[in-house]
Amino acid sequence: MNVKAIVTGALLLLAVAGVAYVLIGGEGSDESAAPAQVAEGGLPDDGVVVYYFHGNKRCMTCNKMEALAAEVLYDQFGEQLRGGTVVFKIVNIETDLTRHFVEDFEMTNRCVVMQERRDGEDGDWRRLDEVWAKISDDDEYTAYIAENLDACLDNLGMDAG
Repeated sequence: MNVKAIVTGALLLLAVAGVAYVLIGGEGSDESAAPAQVAEGGLPDDGVVVYYFHGNKRCMTCNKMEALAAEVLYDQFGEQLRGGTVVFKIVNIETDLTRHFVEDFEMTNRCVVMQERRDGEDGDWRRLDEVWAKISDDDEYTAYIAENLDACLDNLGMDAG
């Protein structure tokens, strides 16, 4: 094993540890805040589910879409993720149990969908079709994700990131 591989592995491990630290509350978290009520299946009673849908085969662009979506959620909506009012679900839509999402969200391609939930019930949803047009510009893509999540949270009367 060469030095470059060792350094790359160490940096990757450090990045994963950093994300885990943020998700479990890390320094500066408000542990006195009451946890959000989460319905069966890990869905919030009140909040937004952000889905990233992919298939069995994933190209570099698909992997980038997932990674950047996760990045903006963790960076800008970390408090809501920790509190359970925003949930990020990565779903392979090519399984028998998940194929229904294609029809549910009228999908014609792999994409990001945000679904509002209120009182334990699915509510309005938005399919972010422009992810494919915006993925070539990281800033434009992440802003698109953030703006849509802000709008969903606003619709629910919740604080945005």
